[in-house]
Parts: sequence; C-alpha cells; structure tokens
Amino acid sequence: MTTRVTGGVSSTGASSASSEAAEAARRAAEEARRAAEEARRRAQEAAEAAERARAQAQLTKGLQDAKKDPKVVAADTQAKQLATAAEKATQRANNAAVAAGQPRPFPSSTPATNTFRNALMKDSGDFSSRPRPSLFGDPALGAFPTGFSPASNLAGPAVAQTAATTAAKSPDEARTNLVDAKKAYDDAHKKTQELNEKLNQELAKLGPALTDAQKQQYVQEFRENHPDEFAAEEAAAKKLNDALNDPKLLEAAKSNPDVAKESVDAAKSLGESSQAKGALEWAGKALDPKGPAGTAFEGLKDQIDEDVISPALTTASGQLLAENNGDAQAALKQLTEITKPLVTLAKGGAAIKNGIQTIKAALESGDPNPLRQLSQSGGKLGTALAGVGVAFGLATATSDAKRGEWGNFVKDLANTGRSGAQAAASVMRTLGESGRIAAQTGEKAAAFLSRLAPAFGVVANSVVLADHFKDFLDDPSVGGGVQAFGDAVAVVGAGLGTVLPGVGQIVEGVGLVLSAFGGLLVNKEKQEALDNESEGILKEMGVDGDVAKTLAHGDDQPERLSKDLGLSPAQIQDLAKRYPTIFDAPGLGQSVIDAAKACGMKGQDAVGFVDALSKGNPDFAWDLLGVKPNIQGDGTHPTSTDDSWRAYVQGRYPDAYAYAQQHAPDLFGKSAESRLKADRDFEQNAGMMDFPLVYARLCDKNKGDEAYTSEFINRMKDNGYLDNFVRFIDQNGLDMDRSGAKAALDAAVKTGVLSEADIQKYMNGSNGDAWHSILGR
Repeated sequence: MTTRVTGGVSSTGASSASSEAAEAARRAAEEARRAAEEARRRAQEAAEAAERARAQAQLTKGLQDAKKDPKVVAADTQAKQLATAAEKATQRANNAAVAAGQPRPFPSSTPATNTFRNALMKDSGDFSSRPRPSLFGDPALGAFPTGFSPASNLAGPAVAQTAATTAAKSPDEARTNLVDAKKAYDDAHKKTQELNEKLNQELAKLGPALTDAQKQQYVQEFRENHPDEFAAEEAAAKKLNDALNDPKLLEAAKSNPDVAKESVDAAKSLGESSQAKGALEWAGKALDPKGPAGTAFEGLKDQIDEDVISPALTTASGQLLAENNGDAQAALKQLTEITKPLVTLAKGGAAIKNGIQTIKAALESGDPNPLRQLSQSGGKLGTALAGVGVAFGLATATSDAKRGEWGNFVKDLANTGRSGAQAAASVMRTLGESGRIAAQTGEKAAAFLSRLAPAFGVVANSVVLADHFKDFLDDPSVGGGVQAFGDAVAVVGAGLGTVLPGVGQIVEGVGLVLSAFGGLLVNKEKQEALDNESEGILKEMGVDGDVAKTLAHGDDQPERLSKDLGLSPAQIQDLAKRYPTIFDAPGLGQSVIDAAKACGMKGQDAVGFVDALSKGNPDFAWDLLGVKPNIQGDGTHPTSTDDSWRAYVQGRYPDAYAYAQQHAPDLFGKSAESRLKADRDFEQNAGMMDFPLVYARLCDKNKGDEAYTSEFINRMKDNGYLDNFVRFIDQNGLDMDRSGAKAALDAAVKTGVLSEADIQKYMNGSNGDAWHSILGR
C-alpha cells in the first residue's frame, strides 16, 4: 500500500506542529527507504537465482528446453513478483522522501521490472557466461544520493539529470532532431493519455464505491504501476523543447516552408506539455522578422496565435503559479515578461497586452467581473487569458466568501455559451497544471497544495452545478481542460494524502465524459486486463479481496446504488462482500434497487431490506430480475409499477415487507393507501381528453378522504398544471366538478400540500379570478 504522509497546522503552535510534522515525515521517509532497500535486495537475489537456474538447465537441456524447465519457470515467476514488489517499494520510498522535502533516494529511470525483463527474459544467449546484472544499476542497493541526510529536511527533491540535447551542427540536422523529438513526444503522450483515460474510466465505474481518500490512493497506486510511461513523457517534452528552440531550426525554417509548418505543429504539442513556457519563448523568436527565421512564419501568425500561444498561455501560467508557490502576482509578472515579445510581434499581441492588464486589475480589486468581457471578446486568446485570471484569482482568495465569489463567476462563465465554457476549461487547465507540477516537487509542496485545495473544490463544484457546460464537452478545448483538471485533482489529492473538498464529482465526471464521447473504446480482452489491474490495485489499497474482485469486474452498480438508494461507499462495499450477485450484471442490481425504492428504502434501511430479502430467497436478485419485465410494463405508470413491486415483495418476501412497513411508515397505513390509490387514478386517467373533469369528479366522489384528494393537487402542483386545472374547472366544470376541485384544494391546505401563501400567490396571478370563484373567497 502506498505510504501516506499527512499533517495539519493549527492556528496556535504552528512552528511546533510544523516541526513535528517534518520529523514524522522524515521518519516515514527513512522507514520507506529501508523497506525499499530490503525489497530491492531480495529482488536482486531472486534475479540472480533465476539466472543460475537458467544457466544450469541450459547446460543439461539446451536453451529451448531450459525455458520450460519447472525450476526455471518457478524461479522466473518469483523473480518477477519480487521485482514488481521492489519497484513499488522504490516508488513509495521516493514519494515519501518528496513529501518530506528530501531528494528521492532511488533513481526513477531504472525500474526493477523492466530491467529484469531486459536482462533475464531474453529468448537467446549464453546464460552461463552472462555477468550477473544489477536490477537497480547501483551496487550499493538503496543507498541515498551523495550529500543526502535522512535527518535533514532539504528544500527540494533530487532532480533526475538528463543529458541536454546537443545543439545541431546544421539546419538539416536541426530538422531531423525536431522530427525525432516530436515523434518521441507524441508517442509518449499518447501512452500516458491512454493510461489517464483508463484510470478515469475505472474511477467512473467504481464511483461511489470508494471514499474520496480511497480514490486518491487508487490513483497513486495506478501511477506507481506505470512509472516508465509518465517519466518518458516528461523526458520527451524536454527534448522537444530543446529541439524546437535550437537556433539552427529557425535557420532551416527560413529557407524551407515545410520546416516552418513542422515547427508550428511541434510548438502546438509543446504548448500543451509540461514545457509550455518553451512554446511561448519559441513563438517570440519565430515571429521576429529580424531573427534567424526572418519572415518565415508571417503567413502562419493566425495558427500560432490560436494553436500555440493560446493553450501555452494556460499551461505555462499553471507552471508559473506552482513555481512561485501560489503567488499570483509574481506569476503574472513573469508571464508578462515571457509574453513581452509577443505583444509587438504576434497578430494577437494587443489581446495579450489587454488580457494581462485585465488580469492585473481583477487581482488588485479582488473582483472577477472585469474578466467577463475578456472571455467574450472573441478568439481563443481572450478565453485563455480570462481562465488564467480566474485561476490566479482563486489562488489569491483567502476566505470562503471570496472563493465563493470567484466560484459563482466560474459557474456563470460555464453557462454562457462556447466561449464561456472554454474560459471555464482554461481555469481548470491552469489550476490542473499548477497542481500537477506542485505535487511532483518537494519544495514547500504541501503548504502550497493545501492552499490550492479549496480552489480545486470551488471550481469542481461550480462546473458540476453549471447547467450548460456539459453541452460543450465534445469541444477539445473544453473537454481537454476537464480531463487535465481531473487528472491533476487526483494527483494533488494523492500527493497531499488528504481529501480535497468537492473534487470527487469531477474526477468521476471526467471518466463519464470520456465514456460518453468515445474517449476510450476497449475490446473485451483489454477490458478484462484493465479489470484485473483494478482488482490488484484495490487489494494493494487494503480492500477486502472478495470486494475488490466484485467491484473491479462489475459495471456501474455503485453509481446506481448511490444515486437511487443513497448508499455510502462503506455500505456499497458491504453489499459487494455479502451479495456479489447484485454486481454480476446491471439488470440484477437494478431489479433489487427497484424493489427497494418501491418499498421506500434508503441508506442503511436499504441494506437491511436486502438482508431481509436474502432470508426469503438466497437468489433474490435473480428472482426479482425474472419478474421485472412483467412488473415494469411499458414504464408509463410508475405508481402502479411501485405498487406491483410492493405486492410481489409482500407475497414472496414477507420478512422484507414487514421490515419495510417498520422503516417506511409513510408508504404503509390508511393514509398511505389513499395516496397510492390517488396516484394510480391520476396516472391511469392522465391521457384522457377531459382528464381535468375526471380528476375533479374523482375528488368529489372521495371528498371525505383528504389524503386521496390532496394527492391530486400535489401531483398537479409538481407537474405545473395546477393553475390551469383551476381555470379549466371554472370555465368548463359542472357543480360537482367545482365541488370536487374545492374539496381537493381545501384538503391540500389542511395536509400541508399547499400553504396559505401558495393560495394567495395563485389568487394574485393571471388566473386569480378562477381561484376566487372555485374557493369562494
């Protein structure tokens, strides 16, 4: 399980608490390092034992037969398992060190499993003469880097050193370097994007079955399973930055239009990467007519504005916010310096200058409204900068009230058409990039992320509550921002080891978005592999093995159980443990849900109801699924459907019916029966031409039953027809119809369906005369 380092600082004794937290983090880092060192030693020994077994078998049986030797297979299996365990222990130790503000004790570029496979799992070669490999590249297994003291609390993590790309000697070589770097980055980015989509898909499926803390832990465990892919993307982005900003490349673009187009395409990728600042710097050099490229990019200014500068502004701003420890003013100052060449050179230079000035004004006043016009000014630059301004504003807000103002502004943006949705997505991308970078650095990371966490929650809730934001999720400039934000939320939460308020919805939402728009289509074989990985992660987290298997291989039952029955993660996991059949297929779970809802069961009462069902028939889920088509009918009479479910439960599951009577008294008894009868009569006559008269006459016939007659008023109030009903009866009804309508309205007041204030409002409305006439007031 992933090591978690958490800490809090109270309003008093902050220094002492900080020291205690630092010491606790240091001890956790040291403990994790020792555990990793032992795991790496055992993995090394197992690898050597596997090699000896192969060599010995090869001498007596030959290479091909040696591969099938049971001793070799067993040794290989054990070595692989220990190598995987060592890799995870290494990652946990590195994470613990970063959380403690110390350098990573182990290099991340030589993961155990890959080295093992490369060194030992080849199909040919003389094993007897091969030198014994070190799985971890360092004979001093687990040793801390030079100068590292476990007792110290250094400011930053060790940074993996990568060889800088050698500057090209010629324009042709520079172009070749760019093409190679672009392909390497695209390949690496595609792999990490697929991993993120898989992660989000699984989070969406598991949904409410996991607590927020478990979701965060799930994310970290998932990423620890794929360290190579995420590290490769970072390294590839750096190489792409070096290749793009090579002066020789600008010379090549001057003499070859194809190189100019290739450069723009590469800059677009770089502008959405962790090296986005490099894309802005490149744009300033590329657009300078007095620079090495001359006027090579003159005809590409529009494309550079929209496809390079706009996304790079958003991503780079997040980087600057993280690098400045949340100081938005300092980040804005640096952004101003970076974009200064673009103000005079880019086609959208005036928009950039105006945007930065508007952000400055919004930050100084604490009022987000100046950014509204910026978001509506047209063009991607305006919406990108508006989003940056809001993100900076949220980062500087120091109170819930002030964050609420910015959050309401985000909600308004998300509801104001495509440009507003793009601006809201820019907010998410800026914060997401800031959080992602901060979570990976040890320098003051915990303090910064703690301050940033409320901003994540505000944005998540604001977007979730927006009515029209989802209408634009198929726009890459919107959906991409949501995905980046969702990924970062999980990383930030896992890095902090705390629950971020309000972000669970958006993490799940990202997965649902991807599913809805085809972000990840997997075949049965790939889905099975993904489910198996999910099961393994849940077990690593400490989830019960049976529960892990049930949830990982299920469908969307957790979402349904939460939404329809109000079950908590603990209750869903409890059902998964004791009644896994409910999770075998969507229909099985839904049948149980329908029966429970019809009997008024919610929360823990629903769990008790399921327990009572099991007493009547251990295979209750299959039984309920079998009768569901007959009970549900065509779905046009929900009250009759619920009534049929209750009747079926009463006849076949008396214990469950008795339990429901005890825990949902509003659905049972004389008044409840009257309301249910009224609901059935209301629905059965809803399609008749003169249904208002039928309703009135039924009420007149049952005027002594206030529960019955007031339910008609309740249903019409809910569907918005009550005012028209009164007008229709006043204009077309006979004496008995008017009598029935009045009796029903009087009963509605007595039973609380209508208040006197409601009556007065109707009387003062457009049909007030009809209300006065029917009620005789």
